[in-house]
Amino acid sequence: MLGEGGYIASGAGYQKNLQIFNKPVTSDIYKSTLSALQEKDFKLPLTKTINGTLKTVDYKNAWKEMWEGMSLDDRKFFGTLPNFDKTIFKSITGIEYKVAESLSGKEVEVELDGVTYKAIIK
Repeated sequence: MLGEGGYIASGAGYQKNLQIFNKPVTSDIYKSTLSALQEKDFKLPLTKTINGTLKTVDYKNAWKEMWEGMSLDDRKFFGTLPNFDKTIFKSITGIEYKVAESLSGKEVEVELDGVTYKAIIK
């Protein structure tokens, strides 16, 4: 998600500096985003011990495992990153970015036996 490299700015495929989701950002935005990610302290489980043997976990499977253990707020955090792009996020992590919104406080209508009822979800 974060792209960082040397200051070579020529040739096909060179690493452009200070990018988030393949789009350039200022040094300040890059640093604050990196700091926010470090504060969250997400741990990508790239290894597992199975029957006493240390096994390497595929990058996208590690993301899937981490994602499944995250709170809704942590999942939403990724959508707040500068230049967030669902397509790029999926290509990096293998995860389709969908976060269920809370229905708390929302008004809904239900029709039952021809009668329409309104309720506010707690």
